[in-house]
Amino acid sequence: MQSLRTRLLISHSLPLIIVILLAGFALDYLVETQILLPNMADELTNEAKLLAELAAMQSDIWDDPENAQAYLTRLKPLLGAFVTVFDSQGKYLASTDPYVQNSGNPAAINLEKAQLEDSIIQTAYGVKQEASIVDVFVPVRKEPKNIIGVIQMTYHLENVYDQLLDLRRGIIAILTVGVLLGSGIALLLSANLNRALLQINISIKKLATGQEIEVVDEEGPEEIRELMRTVNLFVSRVQTMETTRRKLLSNLVHEIGRPLGALLPAVQALQSGASQNEDLRQDLLAGMEDEINILRRLLNDLTGLYDQFVGTFALEKQAVNLNELLPGLVLSQREAAQAKGINWDSDIHSNLPMIDVDPDRLAQAIGNLVDNAIKFTPSKGTITFSAGFQGSEIWIRVQDTGPGITVEDQEFVFTPFFQSRAETRFPQGMGLGLSIAHDLVTAHEGRLEFESLPGEGSSFVIWLPITHESI
Repeated sequence: MQSLRTRLLISHSLPLIIVILLAGFALDYLVETQILLPNMADELTNEAKLLAELAAMQSDIWDDPENAQAYLTRLKPLLGAFVTVFDSQGKYLASTDPYVQNSGNPAAINLEKAQLEDSIIQTAYGVKQEASIVDVFVPVRKEPKNIIGVIQMTYHLENVYDQLLDLRRGIIAILTVGVLLGSGIALLLSANLNRALLQINISIKKLATGQEIEVVDEEGPEEIRELMRTVNLFVSRVQTMETTRRKLLSNLVHEIGRPLGALLPAVQALQSGASQNEDLRQDLLAGMEDEINILRRLLNDLTGLYDQFVGTFALEKQAVNLNELLPGLVLSQREAAQAKGINWDSDIHSNLPMIDVDPDRLAQAIGNLVDNAIKFTPSKGTITFSAGFQGSEIWIRVQDTGPGITVEDQEFVFTPFFQSRAETRFPQGMGLGLSIAHDLVTAHEGRLEFESLPGEGSSFVIWLPITHESI
Protein backbone atom coordinates (compact mmCIF):
# COMPACT_ATOMS: atom_id res chain seq x y z
CA MET A 1 0.00 0.00 0.00
CA GLN A 2 3.03 2.30 -0.01
CA SER A 3 3.14 2.80 -3.79
CA LEU A 4 0.60 4.66 -5.88
CA ARG A 5 0.53 1.81 -8.39
CA THR A 6 -0.57 -0.69 -5.72
CA ARG A 7 -3.26 1.63 -4.43
CA LEU A 8 -4.57 2.32 -7.92
CA LEU A 9 -4.56 -1.39 -8.72
CA ILE A 10 -6.52 -2.19 -5.57
CA SER A 11 -8.91 0.71 -6.05
CA HIS A 12 -9.63 -0.44 -9.62
CA SER A 13 -9.71 -4.20 -9.01
CA LEU A 14 -11.40 -4.60 -5.62
CA PRO A 15 -14.73 -2.96 -6.56
CA LEU A 16 -14.70 -4.90 -9.82
CA ILE A 17 -14.14 -8.20 -8.02
CA ILE A 18 -16.89 -7.47 -5.48
CA VAL A 19 -19.37 -6.44 -8.17
CA ILE A 20 -18.59 -9.46 -10.34
CA LEU A 21 -18.90 -11.89 -7.42
CA LEU A 22 -22.19 -10.38 -6.27
CA ALA A 23 -23.47 -10.43 -9.83
CA GLY A 24 -22.45 -14.08 -10.16
CA PHE A 25 -24.23 -15.10 -6.95
CA ALA A 26 -27.32 -13.11 -7.93
CA LEU A 27 -27.32 -14.71 -11.37
CA ASP A 28 -27.03 -18.19 -9.86
CA TYR A 29 -29.89 -17.48 -7.45
CA LEU A 30 -32.13 -16.00 -10.15
CA VAL A 31 -31.52 -18.89 -12.54
CA GLU A 32 -32.36 -21.41 -9.82
CA THR A 33 -35.38 -19.71 -8.27
CA GLN A 34 -36.83 -17.80 -11.20
CA ILE A 35 -36.12 -20.05 -14.17
CA LEU A 36 -35.29 -23.70 -13.42
CA LEU A 37 -37.61 -24.38 -10.46
CA PRO A 38 -40.66 -22.51 -11.88
CA ASN A 39 -40.26 -24.22 -15.25
CA MET A 40 -39.90 -27.59 -13.55
CA ALA A 41 -42.97 -26.95 -11.40
CA ASP A 42 -44.98 -25.97 -14.48
CA GLU A 43 -43.94 -29.16 -16.28
CA LEU A 44 -44.81 -31.29 -13.25
CA THR A 45 -48.18 -29.54 -12.92
CA ASN A 46 -49.07 -30.15 -16.55
CA GLU A 47 -47.98 -33.76 -16.30
CA ALA A 48 -49.92 -34.23 -13.06
CA LYS A 49 -53.09 -32.74 -14.55
CA LEU A 50 -52.85 -35.07 -17.53
CA LEU A 51 -52.32 -38.05 -15.24
CA ALA A 52 -55.27 -36.91 -13.12
CA GLU A 53 -57.54 -36.96 -16.16
CA LEU A 54 -56.39 -40.49 -17.01
CA ALA A 55 -56.69 -41.67 -13.41
CA ALA A 56 -60.24 -40.32 -13.18
CA MET A 57 -61.29 -42.99 -15.67
CA GLN A 58 -59.76 -45.77 -13.50
CA SER A 59 -62.43 -46.11 -10.81
CA ASP A 60 -61.00 -49.38 -9.43
CA ILE A 61 -57.76 -47.80 -8.20
CA TRP A 62 -59.35 -45.42 -5.68
CA ASP A 63 -60.71 -48.16 -3.43
CA ASP A 64 -58.02 -50.83 -3.77
CA PRO A 65 -54.38 -49.97 -2.95
CA GLU A 66 -53.14 -53.02 -4.88
CA ASN A 67 -54.90 -51.93 -8.06
CA ALA A 68 -53.54 -48.41 -7.56
CA GLN A 69 -49.99 -49.73 -7.17
CA ALA A 70 -50.34 -51.95 -10.22
CA TYR A 71 -51.65 -49.00 -12.26
CA LEU A 72 -48.74 -46.77 -11.23
CA THR A 73 -46.24 -49.56 -11.94
CA ARG A 74 -47.52 -49.77 -15.51
CA LEU A 75 -47.22 -45.99 -15.97
CA LYS A 76 -43.82 -45.63 -14.30
CA PRO A 77 -41.73 -46.00 -17.52
CA LEU A 78 -43.72 -43.16 -19.07
CA LEU A 79 -43.33 -40.73 -16.20
CA GLY A 80 -40.40 -38.38 -15.55
CA ALA A 81 -41.17 -37.98 -11.86
CA PHE A 82 -42.36 -40.10 -8.94
CA VAL A 83 -46.15 -40.43 -8.45
CA THR A 84 -48.10 -40.96 -5.22
CA VAL A 85 -51.87 -41.51 -5.08
CA PHE A 86 -54.23 -40.53 -2.26
CA ASP A 87 -57.96 -41.22 -1.96
CA SER A 88 -60.61 -38.55 -1.45
CA GLN A 89 -59.99 -38.58 2.31
CA GLY A 90 -56.24 -37.99 1.90
CA LYS A 91 -55.34 -41.60 2.69
CA TYR A 92 -52.19 -42.96 1.05
CA LEU A 93 -52.89 -45.62 -1.63
CA ALA A 94 -49.78 -46.22 -3.75
CA SER A 95 -46.49 -44.64 -4.96
CA THR A 96 -43.58 -45.08 -7.36
CA ASP A 97 -41.27 -43.14 -5.02
CA PRO A 98 -38.85 -45.67 -3.36
CA TYR A 99 -38.60 -43.45 -0.27
CA VAL A 100 -42.38 -43.49 0.23
CA GLN A 101 -42.62 -47.23 -0.51
CA ASN A 102 -39.95 -48.07 2.05
CA SER A 103 -41.05 -45.70 4.76
CA GLY A 104 -44.76 -45.64 4.10
CA ASN A 105 -44.58 -41.96 5.06
CA PRO A 106 -45.74 -39.79 2.16
CA ALA A 107 -45.77 -36.00 2.24
CA ALA A 108 -48.69 -34.52 4.13
CA ILE A 109 -51.31 -32.84 1.99
CA ASN A 110 -53.79 -30.10 2.71
CA LEU A 111 -56.91 -31.80 1.43
CA GLU A 112 -59.14 -28.77 1.82
CA LYS A 113 -56.73 -26.63 -0.13
CA ALA A 114 -56.36 -29.29 -2.81
CA GLN A 115 -60.14 -29.38 -3.20
CA LEU A 116 -60.29 -25.61 -3.74
CA GLU A 117 -57.35 -25.23 -6.14
CA ASP A 118 -56.36 -26.90 -9.40
CA SER A 119 -52.85 -27.60 -8.13
CA ILE A 120 -50.56 -27.06 -5.14
CA ILE A 121 -46.81 -26.68 -5.50
CA GLN A 122 -44.50 -27.30 -2.54
CA THR A 123 -40.71 -27.10 -2.46
CA ALA A 124 -38.68 -28.63 0.37
CA TYR A 125 -34.90 -28.19 0.79
CA GLY A 126 -32.78 -30.64 2.77
CA VAL A 127 -29.21 -30.65 4.01
CA LYS A 128 -28.45 -33.34 1.44
CA GLN A 129 -29.19 -32.76 -2.23
CA GLU A 130 -31.31 -35.94 -2.53
CA ALA A 131 -33.54 -34.66 0.31
CA SER A 132 -34.51 -31.53 -1.64
CA ILE A 133 -37.70 -32.04 -3.62
CA VAL A 134 -40.51 -30.33 -5.54
CA ASP A 135 -44.04 -31.66 -4.95
CA VAL A 136 -47.11 -30.92 -7.06
CA PHE A 137 -50.56 -31.96 -5.78
CA VAL A 138 -53.46 -32.13 -8.28
CA PRO A 139 -57.04 -33.19 -7.34
CA VAL A 140 -58.68 -35.94 -9.41
CA ARG A 141 -62.30 -35.07 -10.20
CA LYS A 142 -65.08 -37.32 -11.55
CA GLU A 143 -67.19 -34.21 -11.80
CA PRO A 144 -66.20 -30.55 -11.25
CA LYS A 145 -67.17 -30.70 -7.59
CA ASN A 146 -66.65 -34.43 -6.97
CA ILE A 147 -63.05 -35.19 -5.92
CA ILE A 148 -62.26 -38.91 -5.92
CA GLY A 149 -58.56 -38.58 -5.05
CA VAL A 150 -55.31 -36.59 -5.19
CA ILE A 151 -52.21 -37.24 -7.28
CA GLN A 152 -48.80 -36.14 -6.00
CA MET A 153 -45.89 -35.83 -8.42
CA THR A 154 -42.46 -35.56 -6.81
CA TYR A 155 -39.17 -34.51 -8.41
CA HIS A 156 -35.91 -34.86 -6.49
CA LEU A 157 -33.63 -31.86 -7.09
CA GLU A 158 -30.33 -33.72 -7.10
CA ASN A 159 -30.42 -33.82 -10.91
CA VAL A 160 -31.24 -30.13 -10.99
CA TYR A 161 -28.36 -29.45 -8.65
CA ASP A 162 -26.06 -31.28 -11.04
CA GLN A 163 -27.22 -28.91 -13.77
CA LEU A 164 -26.81 -25.97 -11.42
CA LEU A 165 -23.33 -27.15 -10.57
CA ASP A 166 -22.40 -27.07 -14.25
CA LEU A 167 -23.99 -23.65 -14.49
CA ARG A 168 -22.04 -22.43 -11.46
CA ARG A 169 -18.81 -23.72 -12.95
CA GLY A 170 -19.54 -21.79 -16.12
CA ILE A 171 -20.38 -18.65 -14.13
CA ILE A 172 -17.22 -19.00 -12.04
CA ALA A 173 -15.13 -19.43 -15.19
CA ILE A 174 -16.67 -16.28 -16.71
CA LEU A 175 -16.20 -14.36 -13.48
CA THR A 176 -12.57 -15.47 -13.27
CA VAL A 177 -11.92 -14.28 -16.81
CA GLY A 178 -13.67 -10.98 -16.00
CA VAL A 179 -11.64 -10.47 -12.83
CA LEU A 180 -8.37 -11.28 -14.60
CA LEU A 181 -9.24 -9.02 -17.52
CA GLY A 182 -10.31 -6.19 -15.22
CA SER A 183 -7.17 -6.60 -13.10
CA GLY A 184 -5.03 -6.58 -16.23
CA ILE A 185 -6.65 -3.37 -17.46
CA ALA A 186 -6.29 -1.82 -14.00
CA LEU A 187 -2.63 -2.84 -13.92
CA LEU A 188 -2.05 -1.31 -17.35
CA LEU A 189 -3.79 1.95 -16.40
CA SER A 190 -1.96 2.21 -13.09
CA ALA A 191 1.37 1.45 -14.81
CA ASN A 192 0.76 4.22 -17.37
CA LEU A 193 -0.19 6.66 -14.64
CA ASN A 194 2.80 5.64 -12.52
CA ARG A 195 5.16 6.04 -15.49
CA ALA A 196 3.83 9.54 -16.19
CA LEU A 197 4.23 10.59 -12.56
CA LEU A 198 7.71 9.04 -12.50
CA GLN A 199 8.73 11.15 -15.50
CA ILE A 200 7.48 14.26 -13.75
CA ASN A 201 9.34 13.29 -10.58
CA ILE A 202 12.57 12.70 -12.50
CA SER A 203 12.27 16.08 -14.24
CA ILE A 204 11.69 17.90 -10.95
CA LYS A 205 14.66 16.09 -9.36
CA LYS A 206 16.90 17.06 -12.27
CA LEU A 207 15.66 20.60 -11.97
CA ALA A 208 16.44 20.65 -8.25
CA THR A 209 19.96 19.26 -8.77
CA GLY A 210 20.78 21.51 -11.73
CA GLN A 211 20.97 18.71 -14.31
CA GLU A 212 20.00 18.99 -17.96
CA ILE A 213 16.22 18.81 -18.25
CA GLU A 214 14.21 17.40 -21.10
CA VAL A 215 10.58 18.14 -21.90
CA VAL A 216 8.36 15.24 -20.77
CA ASP A 217 5.86 13.64 -23.14
CA GLU A 218 2.27 14.67 -22.43
CA GLU A 219 0.33 11.43 -22.02
CA GLY A 220 -2.16 9.81 -19.68
CA PRO A 221 -5.41 11.23 -18.23
CA GLU A 222 -6.27 14.87 -18.80
CA GLU A 223 -5.28 15.85 -15.25
CA ILE A 224 -1.86 14.21 -15.67
CA ARG A 225 -1.40 15.85 -19.08
CA GLU A 226 -2.24 19.21 -17.52
CA LEU A 227 0.34 18.55 -14.79
CA MET A 228 2.90 17.61 -17.46
CA ARG A 229 2.12 20.80 -19.39
CA THR A 230 2.70 22.78 -16.21
CA VAL A 231 6.01 20.99 -15.60
CA ASN A 232 7.07 21.56 -19.22
CA LEU A 233 6.14 25.24 -18.90
CA PHE A 234 8.17 25.45 -15.71
CA VAL A 235 11.11 23.66 -17.36
CA SER A 236 10.90 26.01 -20.33
CA ARG A 237 10.82 28.98 -17.98
CA VAL A 238 13.89 27.74 -16.10
CA GLN A 239 15.74 27.08 -19.37
CA THR A 240 14.85 30.57 -20.58
CA MET A 241 16.10 32.08 -17.33
CA GLU A 242 19.33 30.11 -17.60
CA THR A 243 19.80 31.24 -21.20
CA THR A 244 19.03 34.82 -20.12
CA ARG A 245 21.55 34.59 -17.30
CA ARG A 246 24.27 33.40 -19.64
CA LYS A 247 23.41 36.08 -22.18
CA LEU A 248 23.47 38.71 -19.46
CA LEU A 249 26.92 37.64 -18.27
CA SER A 250 28.23 37.50 -21.82
CA ASN A 251 26.79 40.91 -22.70
CA LEU A 252 28.06 42.44 -19.48
CA VAL A 253 31.58 41.23 -20.17
CA HIS A 254 31.39 42.66 -23.67
CA GLU A 255 29.59 45.93 -22.92
CA ILE A 256 31.66 46.80 -19.84
CA GLY A 257 34.92 45.62 -21.37
CA ARG A 258 34.57 47.75 -24.50
CA PRO A 259 34.34 51.23 -22.83
CA LEU A 260 36.87 50.25 -20.17
CA GLY A 261 39.20 49.15 -22.93
CA ALA A 262 38.81 52.57 -24.55
CA LEU A 263 39.19 54.49 -21.28
CA LEU A 264 42.44 52.80 -20.24
CA PRO A 265 44.56 54.00 -23.22
CA ALA A 266 43.16 57.54 -22.82
CA VAL A 267 44.09 57.59 -19.12
CA GLN A 268 47.58 56.24 -19.92
CA ALA A 269 48.04 58.86 -22.63
CA LEU A 270 47.11 61.65 -20.25
CA GLN A 271 49.48 60.26 -17.65
CA SER A 272 52.26 60.15 -20.26
CA GLY A 273 52.08 63.88 -21.07
CA ALA A 274 49.19 64.20 -23.50
CA SER A 275 47.61 66.64 -21.06
CA GLN A 276 50.22 69.18 -22.13
CA ASN A 277 48.70 69.30 -25.64
CA GLU A 278 45.42 71.22 -25.28
CA ASP A 279 43.78 69.88 -28.47
CA LEU A 280 44.81 66.28 -27.74
CA ARG A 281 43.68 66.56 -24.12
CA GLN A 282 40.21 67.84 -25.19
CA ASP A 283 39.84 65.01 -27.70
CA LEU A 284 40.82 62.41 -25.11
CA LEU A 285 38.47 63.87 -22.50
CA ALA A 286 35.61 64.01 -25.02
CA GLY A 287 36.23 60.37 -25.92
CA MET A 288 36.34 59.42 -22.25
CA GLU A 289 33.06 61.26 -21.66
CA ASP A 290 31.45 59.30 -24.51
CA GLU A 291 32.58 56.00 -22.99
CA ILE A 292 31.33 57.05 -19.55
CA ASN A 293 27.94 57.90 -21.11
CA ILE A 294 27.90 54.41 -22.59
CA LEU A 295 28.52 52.96 -19.14
CA ARG A 296 25.76 55.19 -17.74
CA ARG A 297 23.29 53.92 -20.33
CA LEU A 298 24.35 50.38 -19.49
CA LEU A 299 23.67 51.06 -15.80
CA ASN A 300 20.22 52.44 -16.68
CA ASP A 301 19.47 49.32 -18.71
CA LEU A 302 20.51 47.08 -15.83
CA THR A 303 18.34 49.13 -13.46
CA GLY A 304 15.39 48.66 -15.81
CA LEU A 305 16.16 44.95 -16.07
CA TYR A 306 16.08 44.68 -12.29
CA ASP A 307 12.68 46.38 -12.23
CA GLN A 308 11.42 43.92 -14.84
CA PHE A 309 12.51 40.90 -12.81
CA VAL A 310 11.25 42.28 -9.49
CA GLY A 311 7.80 43.02 -10.88
CA THR A 312 5.74 46.01 -11.90
CA PHE A 313 7.66 49.26 -12.29
CA ALA A 314 7.11 51.57 -9.33
CA LEU A 315 5.54 54.77 -10.68
CA GLU A 316 5.18 58.16 -9.02
CA LYS A 317 2.50 59.69 -11.19
CA GLN A 318 1.73 63.37 -11.30
CA ALA A 319 -0.02 65.79 -13.62
CA VAL A 320 2.45 66.64 -16.38
CA ASN A 321 2.34 69.30 -19.11
CA LEU A 322 3.89 67.58 -22.12
CA ASN A 323 4.37 70.88 -23.93
CA GLU A 324 6.92 71.72 -21.23
CA LEU A 325 8.36 68.22 -20.70
CA LEU A 326 9.01 66.96 -24.22
CA PRO A 327 11.10 69.83 -25.75
CA GLY A 328 13.59 69.78 -22.89
CA LEU A 329 13.53 66.00 -22.75
CA VAL A 330 14.80 65.50 -26.31
CA LEU A 331 17.27 68.38 -26.27
CA SER A 332 20.24 66.22 -25.28
CA GLN A 333 19.23 63.48 -27.72
CA ARG A 334 19.01 66.02 -30.52
CA GLU A 335 22.53 67.20 -29.77
CA ALA A 336 23.78 63.57 -29.76
CA ALA A 337 22.09 62.91 -33.12
CA GLN A 338 23.47 66.04 -34.73
CA ALA A 339 26.96 65.25 -33.37
CA LYS A 340 26.75 61.97 -35.30
CA GLY A 341 25.72 63.83 -38.47
CA ILE A 342 22.06 62.81 -38.26
CA ASN A 343 19.34 65.25 -39.25
CA TRP A 344 16.82 65.95 -36.47
CA ASP A 345 13.20 66.96 -37.12
CA SER A 346 10.76 67.79 -34.36
CA ASP A 347 6.99 68.21 -34.64
CA ILE A 348 5.29 68.55 -31.24
CA HIS A 349 1.65 69.68 -31.09
CA SER A 350 1.43 73.09 -29.43
CA ASN A 351 -1.55 72.30 -27.20
CA LEU A 352 -1.08 68.82 -25.77
CA PRO A 353 -3.43 67.83 -22.92
CA MET A 354 -2.26 67.26 -19.36
CA ILE A 355 -1.72 63.61 -18.45
CA ASP A 356 -0.91 61.67 -15.27
CA VAL A 357 2.49 60.02 -15.71
CA ASP A 358 5.76 59.43 -13.91
CA PRO A 359 7.93 62.02 -15.74
CA ASP A 360 11.21 60.23 -14.97
CA ARG A 361 9.92 56.85 -16.15
CA LEU A 362 8.36 58.38 -19.27
CA ALA A 363 11.64 60.17 -19.98
CA GLN A 364 13.44 56.83 -19.62
CA ALA A 365 11.09 55.13 -22.12
CA ILE A 366 11.38 57.97 -24.66
CA GLY A 367 15.15 58.15 -24.14
CA ASN A 368 15.51 54.43 -24.88
CA LEU A 369 13.58 54.86 -28.15
CA VAL A 370 15.64 57.86 -29.22
CA ASP A 371 18.95 56.23 -28.19
CA ASN A 372 17.98 53.19 -30.23
CA ALA A 373 17.20 55.38 -33.25
CA ILE A 374 20.50 57.29 -32.94
CA LYS A 375 22.44 54.03 -32.59
CA PHE A 376 21.12 52.58 -35.85
CA THR A 377 20.58 55.62 -38.03
CA PRO A 378 23.58 56.25 -40.31
CA SER A 379 25.21 59.66 -40.84
CA LYS A 380 23.08 61.98 -42.99
CA GLY A 381 20.01 59.97 -42.03
CA THR A 382 17.00 61.53 -40.32
CA ILE A 383 15.27 61.08 -36.98
CA THR A 384 11.81 62.60 -36.57
CA PHE A 385 10.39 63.20 -33.10
CA SER A 386 6.70 64.10 -33.01
CA ALA A 387 3.81 64.14 -30.56
CA GLY A 388 0.08 64.77 -30.70
CA PHE A 389 -3.25 63.45 -29.48
CA GLN A 390 -6.06 61.44 -31.02
CA GLY A 391 -9.36 60.82 -29.28
CA SER A 392 -8.66 60.00 -25.65
CA GLU A 393 -4.96 59.17 -26.17
CA ILE A 394 -1.62 60.97 -26.48
CA TRP A 395 0.84 59.63 -29.03
CA ILE A 396 4.63 60.15 -29.09
CA ARG A 397 6.48 58.93 -32.21
CA VAL A 398 10.19 58.33 -32.83
CA GLN A 399 10.87 57.62 -36.49
CA ASP A 400 14.24 56.95 -38.15
CA THR A 401 15.69 56.12 -41.56
CA GLY A 402 17.91 53.31 -40.31
CA PRO A 403 18.20 49.77 -41.69
CA GLY A 404 14.82 48.70 -40.29
CA ILE A 405 13.91 45.35 -38.76
CA THR A 406 13.60 42.15 -40.75
CA VAL A 407 10.19 40.47 -40.81
CA GLU A 408 11.43 37.36 -38.98
CA ASP A 409 12.87 39.51 -36.15
CA GLN A 410 9.89 41.80 -35.61
CA GLU A 411 8.06 39.46 -33.20
CA PHE A 412 11.13 39.50 -30.88
CA VAL A 413 11.67 43.27 -30.80
CA PHE A 414 10.52 43.61 -27.18
CA THR A 415 12.23 40.42 -25.96
CA PRO A 416 15.07 41.07 -23.45
CA PHE A 417 18.60 40.36 -24.74
CA PHE A 418 17.37 39.76 -28.27
CA GLN A 419 20.03 40.26 -30.91
CA SER A 420 19.00 40.36 -34.56
CA ARG A 421 20.05 37.30 -36.49
CA ALA A 422 20.58 39.53 -39.53
CA GLU A 423 22.65 41.95 -37.40
CA THR A 424 21.10 44.93 -39.15
CA ARG A 425 19.12 46.58 -36.36
CA PHE A 426 20.70 45.18 -33.18
CA PRO A 427 24.40 44.52 -33.85
CA GLN A 428 25.52 45.82 -30.47
CA GLY A 429 24.28 46.58 -26.96
CA MET A 430 22.51 44.36 -24.46
CA GLY A 431 19.17 44.27 -26.22
CA LEU A 432 17.31 45.75 -23.23
CA GLY A 433 16.31 49.27 -24.34
CA LEU A 434 13.16 48.44 -26.31
CA SER A 435 12.10 45.77 -23.81
CA ILE A 436 12.36 48.22 -20.91
CA ALA A 437 10.57 50.96 -22.87
CA HIS A 438 7.73 48.54 -23.65
CA ASP A 439 7.31 47.58 -19.97
CA LEU A 440 7.46 51.22 -18.83
CA VAL A 441 4.69 52.21 -21.26
CA THR A 442 2.61 49.20 -20.21
CA ALA A 443 3.04 50.21 -16.56
CA HIS A 444 1.44 53.57 -17.54
CA GLU A 445 -1.55 51.61 -18.93
CA GLY A 446 -0.46 52.53 -22.41
CA ARG A 447 0.96 50.60 -25.35
CA LEU A 448 4.06 50.71 -27.54
CA GLU A 449 3.58 49.98 -31.23
CA PHE A 450 6.02 49.94 -34.11
CA GLU A 451 6.22 49.68 -37.88
CA SER A 452 9.35 48.80 -39.78
CA LEU A 453 10.39 48.09 -43.35
CA PRO A 454 13.83 46.56 -43.93
CA GLY A 455 16.07 49.15 -45.55
CA GLU A 456 13.60 52.02 -44.99
CA GLY A 457 13.68 52.57 -41.22
CA SER A 458 11.43 52.12 -38.24
CA SER A 459 8.71 54.03 -36.40
CA PHE A 460 7.94 53.49 -32.68
CA VAL A 461 4.80 55.07 -31.22
CA ILE A 462 3.91 55.44 -27.53
CA TRP A 463 0.16 55.65 -26.82
CA LEU A 464 -0.89 56.95 -23.38
CA PRO A 465 -4.42 57.57 -22.02
CA ILE A 466 -5.49 61.18 -21.36
CA THR A 467 -6.50 61.48 -17.71
CA HIS A 468 -6.74 65.30 -17.43
CA GLU A 469 -8.74 67.91 -19.34
CA SER A 470 -6.86 69.96 -21.92
CA ILE A 471 -5.48 73.26 -20.65
